[in-house]
Amino acid sequence: MARRILAAALVVLAWTSILPSAAPVTAAGSFAFVGSGYGHGIGMSQWGAYGLAKMGWTHGRILRHFFQGTELQRTGEVPGHIRIGLTQDRTVVHLQARHGPVNLWEGHRGGALAGVIPAGDTWTVRSKRDGFAIRDADGTLVGGRLWGGQKPLIVDYVGPGARVFIPEADAIWYQGFAYARGRIQIQRDGCADGCRERLVAALTMEEYLDGIGEVPASWPTESLEAQAVAARSYATYAVVHYGLRSDCGCHLTDGAGDQTYIGYDRESGRDGDRWVAAVQQTAGQAITYGGRVIQAFYAASDGGHSENVEDVWHAGNDAFAVPWLTGVCDPGESTDANPWTSWTRTFDVPTTTSRLAPYTGAIGTVSSFDQIVRGSSGRIVTLRVLGSLGSHVITGTQLRAGLGLPDDRVWINADRTIRGPIRERYDHLMCAPGLPSSSTTSVPGGVEQLFTDGGLYRNGERDLTVWLTGAVDDEYRAVGTGAGVLGLPLAKARSLTRVRATCAGCSVQPFEDGRIYVKRSTGAHALWGPILSTYLGAGGAQGWLGFPLTRVRDRADGGVKARFEYGTIACPVGASCVATAA
Repeated sequence: MARRILAAALVVLAWTSILPSAAPVTAAGSFAFVGSGYGHGIGMSQWGAYGLAKMGWTHGRILRHFFQGTELQRTGEVPGHIRIGLTQDRTVVHLQARHGPVNLWEGHRGGALAGVIPAGDTWTVRSKRDGFAIRDADGTLVGGRLWGGQKPLIVDYVGPGARVFIPEADAIWYQGFAYARGRIQIQRDGCADGCRERLVAALTMEEYLDGIGEVPASWPTESLEAQAVAARSYATYAVVHYGLRSDCGCHLTDGAGDQTYIGYDRESGRDGDRWVAAVQQTAGQAITYGGRVIQAFYAASDGGHSENVEDVWHAGNDAFAVPWLTGVCDPGESTDANPWTSWTRTFDVPTTTSRLAPYTGAIGTVSSFDQIVRGSSGRIVTLRVLGSLGSHVITGTQLRAGLGLPDDRVWINADRTIRGPIRERYDHLMCAPGLPSSSTTSVPGGVEQLFTDGGLYRNGERDLTVWLTGAVDDEYRAVGTGAGVLGLPLAKARSLTRVRATCAGCSVQPFEDGRIYVKRSTGAHALWGPILSTYLGAGGAQGWLGFPLTRVRDRADGGVKARFEYGTIACPVGASCVATAA
């Protein structure tokens, strides 16, 4: 499936991980599923493209980002024509001529003329065993006979502006669409067990793209052009690699299973000229890998990070990896316009059990989830469902389908959504901190959130968000992070490599109420209070004490102490601190 957004205006890492958990996710009467994103999360995010275009990215940069290792080029692989299935399994369709007459030909354009639908009239076409019964607006059988036999009927527009409206050709809103490009074939099918009709639009590739209704045409130009190229690439791949499908006599259908084709309603709708301009501006462009056009999947929203195709549809089996369908950070997703940055779905235990039963089998009442394996985006690859009678491992895709979740980038009974200034910094870092391992937590003066690689700490008064990682973050967590003795960061870490000739990997991280000093050979240690004051009075890292070997520790008498490379500082209760050489 390529599409996930409909044009409403018209009607960091590359690994898979098991997040450590001391206990399974259990329920107290219900399960809350908290996630972000909408769709399969593979390839291009449409909301991500929107946000990146707002940030000034070109359509080429957007596409090369989402489809890693690819190029944009005009290629002869793009076919000149394509066939789009509009509807199948109908016994009757209605054809309304608008803004001009519409011809009905037998077999092919220029064959026997079955009739001309006057502008404003609606005719019906019913499939019979021996042909099509065409009735005009008065219900009269056109020509007094059946038409077509084994031949299709061809719907053809007469003159500029003429179009046909077909209420049955709409698998999206079920209200019908108008068509004015190419020609529409009405074919009979399945007459052995009762004749049915299927409608196929035969168009040029560019005419088809003019009718694509995937995203609102009011969106930024570069996001529209990215969508146009992705749609052209997806369609090209289908024609070249799969050919005509026997179920519809088409290359693609017009609904959610492929790409949303809404015909002339796209061109004539609000801002339709902007969409047509995007198609024309990118005419012939396709996304290629190794010189061949790719199958350019896309979805509405990836929640901030797209996913590897093998982790979404193949339970993490590396044999199905595709180099251009790997997960990437998506800093465009967090735009305020995106409705899918955060959502919650809650189900009681009986509902959870019944909805997952087709995938878990007879495991009894669902009690908990564990062994959750996540892809690079945080989407669930597999998880174990525990029940009163047993357990079963299912995929994230099955979890999503069973519960009807917008996405499988979801946490169970926990909210690890990345929001606000933390999200801004996370996106600026291109998701380098990894997956969230905690919720956003309020601390005095700010907020913080922990990740698989460090933490992001927000000092609201300083309008500063700092990423701490490695030994510094380990030490900061050990003394309570933002709610502890150090308070929140005051600035980014400052290098001290030149303080001493032998000071490899030396730095200091300042906080509201203390500092963490780092030296590669001694590690990271936190200092605060009178110990820090005395240390700074002795020259700090440039002084005779050298770098700390411990953080501030309690003394038996209730005071505090710390040990350094070349001495100690001791602060007895009720007395001044004393620095002593080793």
